[in-house]
Amino acid sequence: METTGLDPSVDRIVEVAVVRCDPDGAVLSEWSSLVDPGRDPGPTAVHGITAGDLAAAPPFAAVVDQLHEQLRDAIVTAHNLDFDAAFLAVEGRRTGRVGPTGPGLCTMALDRSLSPGRPEGYSLAACSAAAGVPQPEAHRALADARVTAALLRALLDGVPMGRRPWPRRRLRLR
Repeated sequence: METTGLDPSVDRIVEVAVVRCDPDGAVLSEWSSLVDPGRDPGPTAVHGITAGDLAAAPPFAAVVDQLHEQLRDAIVTAHNLDFDAAFLAVEGRRTGRVGPTGPGLCTMALDRSLSPGRPEGYSLAACSAAAGVPQPEAHRALADARVTAALLRALLDGVPMGRRPWPRRRLRLR
């Protein structure tokens, strides 16, 4: 997802995307939507989303049902899952809807546990580069979701059987 800033108590979602994969990592479907945050789009220089792009975008309340459908019965995986979960929880409260709940997995936490102390850090760019996963369009929700899916597949391929279970987080969005 892309947001107007880093603080879910004051910032808003401007773009959300889901890439659904099968257990082997093959892409089953993709979905994305711009979201009208009801304010300026925030760091356009980072995510490239302008006020003009958002002029016809639906508010979060109009896409929340589609998002829930995309996440139903999924292990929600994100790079920095805590960040995304916090924004989804706040947006859920704003719309009067309980956010999606269920199992979640954070590729940032997984990579940190598999490669501790990486000097380049654990941003999506650093982790994907270390795994040999190209990141052609950083900071757009669908592009980042595609990279995260490919990164997860690469990371899981490298998890020794003796190291499982890998770090898992419960997605708590209430």
